[in-house]
Amino acid sequence: MPKDRPLKILHLVGDREDAGGVLSVIRNLDTASDSEEWRHVVWVNEAYQETRQPKLDYRQSVSVIAESSRHLDLLWQSFPACRELMDLCQNEHFDVIHAHSRGTLLVALLFTLRTKRPVIYTNHNYANGKRLYQWAAKCPQMHTVVLTQNMARHYGLKVDNETVHQISACFSDHYLDLPVAKRRTFNSSASPLRLIGVGSVIGWKKWDLMLEGIRRLPRELQHRIEFNIWGPTLQFPEAVQFAEKLKHTIDQNQLSSVVHLKGSTTEVVAKLSESDVFVLPSTNEPCSVALMEALSLGLPVVVSRSGGNIDLVKEGCGLHFTPDDPESLKNVLERLITDPPEFRRPEAIRETVLARTASQVFNQYRSLYHRLAPVRSIRDSIQS
Repeated sequence: MPKDRPLKILHLVGDREDAGGVLSVIRNLDTASDSEEWRHVVWVNEAYQETRQPKLDYRQSVSVIAESSRHLDLLWQSFPACRELMDLCQNEHFDVIHAHSRGTLLVALLFTLRTKRPVIYTNHNYANGKRLYQWAAKCPQMHTVVLTQNMARHYGLKVDNETVHQISACFSDHYLDLPVAKRRTFNSSASPLRLIGVGSVIGWKKWDLMLEGIRRLPRELQHRIEFNIWGPTLQFPEAVQFAEKLKHTIDQNQLSSVVHLKGSTTEVVAKLSESDVFVLPSTNEPCSVALMEALSLGLPVVVSRSGGNIDLVKEGCGLHFTPDDPESLKNVLERLITDPPEFRRPEAIRETVLARTASQVFNQYRSLYHRLAPVRSIRDSIQS
């Protein structure tokens, strides 16, 4: 392999919108990489428009999609998308192919069966149907990455560091250069408990569960909360309908002075630092970047006892509620208001996520990339 050029990684994502998540992880990895040694390229759908910073290097596909509620759509698109990927790799050299979404998993499987080249698939979701992922983990030349121990348990996979690896999602190193959030003593009804949620306004984030938990509180406790949701409403019908439903619920339950849909922000650090507690109501969140960012700033958190939260949120760093249970969430909120627990110091909360910075995580991927980068290029293997 030539040493006078960067090692080139093609990340298969397939997204149509720049909505964070996997793309945030890739941005963090890109920032943590030495540009003279590494080059990260991201494969997205042709409808994709970049709306976040820093800028990434993209290649576009007519066919590929990241996700769909209809499994057959993911299957049918994988065949023309694989053909596009083959054509791309015939015309441009990539050392490693790294897939990240359900849609691109199928494309990567077809690609590796055709070329016999190793492919990495980082699993960023907790699927109900596990067979595809279990089969992929056994497929020759396929390297599966799970984000946490709980994800490995969910899929029944054993991390062997041969074909199944555990590598966390990551947050930007610059968070560790910032001061931790100042901890307030909350003991006065005159000063509301400032809760913050960060993420797209979409159904699977379960902001409606948070509203239901607040709605169940006695009225006098509701008004001791200020809950701000910072995140965009994605522009497709299901997301728009969900946002409208949230607004209706807020108005119907007279919560407009308590719950605020703030929209997008480029000042996440400032918004987190102004808050008392970070809230993540979703179920089976794989390894939330926003959650890690909040913990890195020393914020205590409220999360469901599911997914990556089980591994990320250590004792004394937050409170767990039963997934999808508004009564359990209500009880946690009531405790925060009436009998706040003794959380770890902000500096001690930060320490629990030090191993999940982009530089630490990239070092783990770095070893895997070097191991899998072929002596001859992927382009040459296709042409042969």
